Amino acid sequence: MANGTTKISTLDPVNSDDATWILTASFVIFTMQTGFGLLESGAVTKKNEVNIMMKNAVDIILGGLTYWMYGYGLQYGTGPWTNSFCGVGSFFLDAEPEDMGIAFATFIFHLSFATTATTIVSGAMAERTSFNAYCVFSLFNTVTYCIPAGWLWGSHGFLKKMGAIDFAGSAGVHLLGGVSALTSAIMLKPRLRRYDNGLDPLPMGNPINAIVGAFTLWAAVTTINASLAGGFVGLISTYVKNRKFLVGDIINSILGALVGVT
Repeated sequence: MANGTTKISTLDPVNSDDATWILTASFVIFTMQTGFGLLESGAVTKKNEVNIMMKNAVDIILGGLTYWMYGYGLQYGTGPWTNSFCGVGSFFLDAEPEDMGIAFATFIFHLSFATTATTIVSGAMAERTSFNAYCVFSLFNTVTYCIPAGWLWGSHGFLKKMGAIDFAGSAGVHLLGGVSALTSAIMLKPRLRRYDNGLDPLPMGNPINAIVGAFTLWAAVTTINASLAGGFVGLISTYVKNRKFLVGDIINSILGALVGVT
């Protein structure tokens, strides 16, 4: 086998219906990039709207490229040096004709997850990093995703061998992205002059974009039921607290429920 090729035996059994479902889910996850871009660009000041959208584009370009180069291999590689910490092999992914359906469906699914995990962090870094520095972060953040994802979904993963099940990205995407975002926020500190006028939220540059972005991040079926409850609680709490309905509070209530239900 040439370097980078993947055999069907290295992956869980997947039939054509499974592959169709995986690809459909991949397109839905990939569309979330639009949602994150609109949400984040709508929540920052107008002067930084384009900057945030470009950072989301970089997440796909650099995150996708690095996932093909080494991310998939660290997550699903089954070479001689594979261990319980990471996979080794299938770098610069390729596959034999009889295996490429399964290998590439799995690849595009986790590529979408890998870029989404990075985009989650971009919101916590908004208006506090230069574009060049963010490009470096996006280039290497693939490692932050693919190694823990291999613990959960790779045949070598110690969490998978222990019986751990994560079919909604609760740990491999949301917990990972949340911890990375928290770490970034602590390291970067608040935006300049963020608290000069008190603790009240800063005005959104474009609330309409933020709301449309939240719509794009909605999913079905149990997930949307939870988010409806979260949005309802947000409507009540923001009015009780502020005597008016704040867009940011309601959006965050919906998104918090979306993440929490996984």
